[in-house]
Amino acid sequence: MVNVFKKLLGSEDSSPKKTVYMAQPSILYHTRTERACKSYLQDYFEAKVLTPMDFRNKERSFFENLIRESHAVVGITIEDVYTYPVWQDLEYAQSIEKTFFTLQVVKGGRDLDLYLIEGLTDFEKLSWEETKSLYLEIQKKETSFGMFIPKRPQY
Repeated sequence: MVNVFKKLLGSEDSSPKKTVYMAQPSILYHTRTERACKSYLQDYFEAKVLTPMDFRNKERSFFENLIRESHAVVGITIEDVYTYPVWQDLEYAQSIEKTFFTLQVVKGGRDLDLYLIEGLTDFEKLSWEETKSLYLEIQKKETSFGMFIPKRPQY
């Protein structure tokens, strides 16, 4: 009976009970793209979304445990490729038969389009070296426009 009053009065914890682990390219940390992806996944799964950035300086085994305990795993793609850490997490989820998805981020002008796809797609899986090269390429695009004319970040 007390729980009914707590619920009516709004004092019961209303945070989602299930979690979704969002594997993302590190170049998206603290960006509008990361915020858009997290918001989309929170609404879609009605779950709390955890990212690697939420847990800094942890060993790989810690993240594997997070993946095991999560309701689902979602890997973010940019430029229609899987960056190295993202596909590593998705393949781990697949190996333990965890539900997993790909969230394709498509940049269209000023807008971002998000497409949730079950499983892995046929996008290229980048090596660690290729991932670093992609990040450098994106950063060059964002800084080469000029110091005096600000340019909105690509992602």
